[in-house]
Amino acid sequence: MGLEREALIDVAMGYEPADKVIKNCQIVNSHTGTIHKPSDHVAIKGERIAAVGDMDYTIGKDTEVIDAGGRFLVPGLIDPHCHQWHTYANSTVFAACRLLHGSTTIVDGFYGHAIVNGLRASRFFLDELLRTPVKPIFVVPTMCYTQNRGIGFPASPNAPSIQELLDSLEWPETKGIEEISPELMLYRNQRDADLLSLMEECLKQGKVIQGHSAGMTDDKITNAWVSSGIMHNHEIVNASETRRQAELGIWIVIREGSACKDIEACIPVITEEKYDARAFQLCTDVITPDWMLERGQMDNAIRVGIQNGLDPMTAIQMSTIQPAEFYRVNHDMGMIAPGRYADIVFVETLEEFEISKVMANGKVWVEDGKLLEPLENPKYPDWLYGTMNIDRTLTPEDFQIRAPEGAGDTVKVQVINTRDGSLETPGSVECLKVVDGLVQADPENGINKICMIDRIMGTGEIGLAFVKGFGIQEGCIGTTANVFNQNIVLVGTSDEDMAAAANETIAMDGGFIALRRGEVVASLPTPLNGLASDLPFNDLFEKQFELIKAWRDMGCDLETPQMNLEFVSLVTIPYYRISTKGLAYMTQDRFELAELFVQ
Repeated sequence: MGLEREALIDVAMGYEPADKVIKNCQIVNSHTGTIHKPSDHVAIKGERIAAVGDMDYTIGKDTEVIDAGGRFLVPGLIDPHCHQWHTYANSTVFAACRLLHGSTTIVDGFYGHAIVNGLRASRFFLDELLRTPVKPIFVVPTMCYTQNRGIGFPASPNAPSIQELLDSLEWPETKGIEEISPELMLYRNQRDADLLSLMEECLKQGKVIQGHSAGMTDDKITNAWVSSGIMHNHEIVNASETRRQAELGIWIVIREGSACKDIEACIPVITEEKYDARAFQLCTDVITPDWMLERGQMDNAIRVGIQNGLDPMTAIQMSTIQPAEFYRVNHDMGMIAPGRYADIVFVETLEEFEISKVMANGKVWVEDGKLLEPLENPKYPDWLYGTMNIDRTLTPEDFQIRAPEGAGDTVKVQVINTRDGSLETPGSVECLKVVDGLVQADPENGINKICMIDRIMGTGEIGLAFVKGFGIQEGCIGTTANVFNQNIVLVGTSDEDMAAAANETIAMDGGFIALRRGEVVASLPTPLNGLASDLPFNDLFEKQFELIKAWRDMGCDLETPQMNLEFVSLVTIPYYRISTKGLAYMTQDRFELAELFVQ
């Protein structure tokens, strides 16, 4: 038995005093779904809870007694599916923001970084997070291996091999595999035997497999997917999918973040149809810095769940004990009980879930919405920088779209449509002007030009199309963060501004940009793999707010425009998308490059 456990026993037995005792509290028992009697206290030794009950006997002369003022004590929140790279923060800043909103454990594989720089990048950001009070549960990032192979696109040069993924399955922090899509396992002509072997090894080790599948309505496909070993899906967007996949044994992980808000649509299966909530979890999946800081994270998901009819205790269980049980870590977290980490969130009321204090590893880190002690960024290695694999200056001619031969003054074009609250991008046929043989954007009617520039493979490819929904009236916005690609995506009104924005983005080593009439209006540099900032906490959020204000001033009124910009290239979710090869079209069982012009 380790010395840490023996010290816990000694406190519980009364042989030694506790380091801290929390009194005058209402302890939320996520295990039983009850509230402890008011006389119960929490005794803490080091990083863990030694005992729960009447703990007066554990108070010594040096014991710190914390008066909770009658507040509820909730287990530290666990986000069972999220992505650090989508926040544009390094792991240190990410942890600080997570603590502010009560999340003491997160599940991530850092796959976005691994697409650019291999598994060493995942390992780096995992190790950086391990330096903070926030606990990472690592899941092997298979998406950096699969990328878009299943639909014929090559993987990035640094994509890990199956052997590297197998090796990472042995890391002590690893509890499973991250996000398996159906494309590479179900159809015999596309099946990836190596990926299936990785999944089999994961199951042999008693670890879990996350799924990733949107719009799965074919019951044959759903059954086959579940039979492969999938245990979890966070891509469910309606009650029908929720109901069916829960019936087949899938843990339903319902998103509430800046990219997807699925609670309202999915929760009625619990609140009205009375499905057992123990098969459900809440998560954020994807959240931007402004959303993360202002609206919240798992705490926001709990509040939204309650507003949509979830019992507060159920919402808390879906954010604590149920993720802990799924990932086989409920011996360490997920409840306020002896032996578990002293990760405790103090809230005023369960219904409003207003956080007043956050403890992680037995130490109070947050009080009244403020971090009590700064978390310092590490020194980042040189290999995380300089990932723009483009060796020339781009010109306006690179962004011209020439009309078909014989076209008149106008031409019909298939246009990508993006909107708030959904990752799906339907298309519409629009009539656009042709000037000197070149098809023009139509900002007055909300139609902008969109492009994806390869910055990973070194091919020099630039895919061009049109998009509706961003509403840019003049200038160009852009990013180097986009799912499965991490290429440069720009949305603009003129070829000149798109070229200028591309060159500025390359010069700052990646990030987000707002440019108008050739001048940078605002930017958020993310030089770490072109995805994460190396800025400290306050600087990152200041630049983020400046960027969004600039985008709004340029005409964009989407709620979270960064998300739309990132996901408009996700060619594994329906329907019309931008790729380095141009316009693409995806359904549940079919992918193809699409014709831009409509007859």
